[in-house]
Amino acid sequence: MTPELVPISSFNRKALLGFVLSILALLALCAGFLPVPLTALICYPPGFILAIAALTLGFLALRETKTDGTNGRSLAMFAVWGGGITLLAMICLISIGAFLFPYISEFIQQGTNQAMPVSK
Repeated sequence: MTPELVPISSFNRKALLGFVLSILALLALCAGFLPVPLTALICYPPGFILAIAALTLGFLALRETKTDGTNGRSLAMFAVWGGGITLLAMICLISIGAFLFPYISEFIQQGTNQAMPVSK
């Protein structure tokens, strides 16, 4: 008797890639809150791009899992939700930062003036 070969179910690679990109986008969002100067300026632009890519790949993977019957629908859903929420959070934080920029720059200037008084 020969053993029967069990077919390996196909897995959607776009769903997996979207999932990984959404995790990286969430990490970039969280890294922007670190108490290190300029982390938001360094972490948000790549996180924004990663969130858009995760959202796009998630939607493409959802469509493919529906038509082809491949596995990975839950990863695709996570990519859509993770990418969408991260994108929305970054847009809100960037808007708040742009709105508060005059106040923040004035606060920083006052702090530097107090730290280094001008001698006359």
